[in-house]
Amino acid sequence: MRKGFTGNCTRCTPGREKIIVLAPSWLGDAVMATPFLLALRRRLPSARIVLVCRDYVSEVFKRSPAIDSIAEYRGRSLRARIVAARGADANGFDACFVLPPSFSAALVSCGSRARRRIGYAGQWRRMLLTDALDGAGYRAGHLSGAYLRLLDRYTGAAEREISLPEVVPPPSWRKTAREFAGGDGYLVLAPGATYGSAKVWPHERYAALARMLLDRKGGTAVIIGRNEEREGAGVLAEKIGAGARNLAGTLSPEGLLAVLRGARIAIGNDSGPVHVSAALGVPTVAVFGPTSVEWTAPRGPAVRIVREDISCAPCFKRECPFGPPRCLAQIAVDRVLDAALSLIDTGPS
Repeated sequence: MRKGFTGNCTRCTPGREKIIVLAPSWLGDAVMATPFLLALRRRLPSARIVLVCRDYVSEVFKRSPAIDSIAEYRGRSLRARIVAARGADANGFDACFVLPPSFSAALVSCGSRARRRIGYAGQWRRMLLTDALDGAGYRAGHLSGAYLRLLDRYTGAAEREISLPEVVPPPSWRKTAREFAGGDGYLVLAPGATYGSAKVWPHERYAALARMLLDRKGGTAVIIGRNEEREGAGVLAEKIGAGARNLAGTLSPEGLLAVLRGARIAIGNDSGPVHVSAALGVPTVAVFGPTSVEWTAPRGPAVRIVREDISCAPCFKRECPFGPPRCLAQIAVDRVLDAALSLIDTGPS
């Protein structure tokens, strides 16, 4: 956040345009929303910009120069979200940008008491929004561009270029990274996916990949993930062998950013961690299966995408109806290894 402002969302300078932004609830989507926030600040430099977000994703935004304050809420209950938006300013806002495409997010925008509520139509949202863009545009191009089109609607001017996502790590990231990862020169594996099993490249291939990388480049392997993935991550660590660390379920959002920022390279499925690592400037390899590279590819200065071009992808299914997903089963370890080596040898650290 900009220097001199706090997260209590109570300040208001007379005459300043007041903007509230409802942020996405998922980590990857939150990262993809950062170009929107940067563009919003560029176009409205004197505006007071308040962000409403789930505590789970707040670390993505906490040090952003684009926003003045954050109103956090816990969990995903509709009441908690409305309370956060309503409490952000007792007098309401000039505009509310509704980034999530859900009906509940449109309801929350009404709770913000904003004069204009800008979002995408769909799911019966049109009646709750003052400015409803065609819902088909939500998946037209990259998601970062879809968010920016909401700003275009408000200002009447199109953004010519989508900037790269920007996430600022906590100031003590080096110390935290060493505490959890045990030193420098480690690689991070993010082998899970909240979305569903159809996104998950086989764990035995992650193990083979890690062993090959460590044999060639040295260092250690760190495995990250949710608490419910801890057991599987432990099995993966055993397959990798000496030096592998299982951090699944142990990292706070702040710790996750620190560990990713300190990595030599991050490799994972299409999930939140690869978006964060890419936005932190860390060399990143993302393995894509049933989802769209064109829509949700992580963006950063050193990113490689590995995918298989087959007729049924992208299908966006959470579980493959035909068993093990062919879109991922056909991605060989050597392809991901080559992508990783190319980044380690040439990418930023």
